[in-house]
Amino acid sequence: MRKLNIILLAARETNSVAVESSYPAYLAERDGLPLIEHLVESCLKLDPASITCMLPKADVSKFHLRNMLHQMSPIASVLPVHALTMGAACTALLAAENIDNDDELLILSCNELLDASLEDIVARFRGEQCDAGVVVFKSLHPRYSFVRKNSDGCVVEAAEKNPISNHAVAGLYWFAKGSVFVEAVKEMIRKDAKVNDAYYIAPSLNELVLLHKKIGTFRVDPSQYHPLKNSHQLHAFENVGPR
Repeated sequence: MRKLNIILLAARETNSVAVESSYPAYLAERDGLPLIEHLVESCLKLDPASITCMLPKADVSKFHLRNMLHQMSPIASVLPVHALTMGAACTALLAAENIDNDDELLILSCNELLDASLEDIVARFRGEQCDAGVVVFKSLHPRYSFVRKNSDGCVVEAAEKNPISNHAVAGLYWFAKGSVFVEAVKEMIRKDAKVNDAYYIAPSLNELVLLHKKIGTFRVDPSQYHPLKNSHQLHAFENVGPR
């Protein structure tokens, strides 16, 4: 069976979150656990070969994140990001040495949480023999990424910060082969397909569409998706009581 590698991306935070909290959003606590620990615990249920956390270098040192991740699991490691990149897709490419291969790849954002089974999501994409897959929920807010689907529920177009449909992406991307993702991002960069002067992951799916790859979707209810993209969302996340 093909191995699975997982990347957790710590996105750049909004000013409102940075000003009001002395800790980054991925250290916000829910049920007594930091968000990043919730993410790692969910990922471990998939029995991955590796979990690589792409975190700002300053945070890694300041908050002793290597020790923190090692306590969670011996397969969880930190790859410090030394400077701001040109977007999430470029940040993910920093791990190309570990993911440019035939192993499966799962990419999750460190500033959002899904109350959904990662096992069910990945099993769906595998069962439908997809080349890639995304989790979607109903929204039209332009802060998100979006995809358009055909009658079979497969992605035919992706856009960033542009509601081309009401299928917003919930920060999860799965690829049957990591090399497929790496090549798609490289091609996107060659075409200079930036949005707001940054390269995002969602538009790279368009490169797979051009290659007639099958990109599946897994729909969740909006209540199952918890983004931490501003101070209001951060406070709402931290103030949820035990479930």
